[in-house]
Amino acid sequence: MTILIADDHPLFRDALRQVVGEAMPNSDIVEAQNLAAAKDYLISHEDLDLILLDLNMPGVNGLSGLVDLRDMTPTTPIVVVSASEEASTIERSMVCGASGFIPKSLPKNEMVAAIGEVMSGHLFWPQRGDSDQVPDPSTQSELLKRVSTLTRKQRMVLSMIARGKSNKIIAYELDVTDTTVKAHVTAILRKLKVTSRTQAAILAREIERPA
Repeated sequence: MTILIADDHPLFRDALRQVVGEAMPNSDIVEAQNLAAAKDYLISHEDLDLILLDLNMPGVNGLSGLVDLRDMTPTTPIVVVSASEEASTIERSMVCGASGFIPKSLPKNEMVAAIGEVMSGHLFWPQRGDSDQVPDPSTQSELLKRVSTLTRKQRMVLSMIARGKSNKIIAYELDVTDTTVKAHVTAILRKLKVTSRTQAAILAREIERPA
């Protein structure tokens, strides 16, 4: 087993190492202190069995990091490990393809059990009070489901649109032609089921708002 721990706090990476060591003895553990390092590892390695991802670290805007890693390795389980325990954050993580969500406040033994659940092919979501249950995936935000259908390059274009950049500027920064950018924009509007760049930008900000 090879497990990637992506978290910018060394102490918590150490804590997760202990958790993984108990859940999966003799596994190989790789660490990344930011999203860029995690992506670099994925580019050169295809043998990952699990990714533990902190949502709030350098290089991550809201759920964009989760969506990017999900695109790069569609079959590898990704478990979000977060200090946030808001139902909306958990729901958005589910929509964007996470296989589980572990609050950082969870006791060590429960973290071990959670990782075991995911590695057994199940999903893991924290149990909450009856008044704050995590919604069933079938009732989750249609908005986020639409965004999750975009390719990585389309999300890059969408993010630039949300920042008010013109097609010409986007083409220059991505080193592509204006025609290519226009094709991406057309596909983005179709997939998001909107009719204008402004509407698309609003949806982009939903993905990139703090988790």
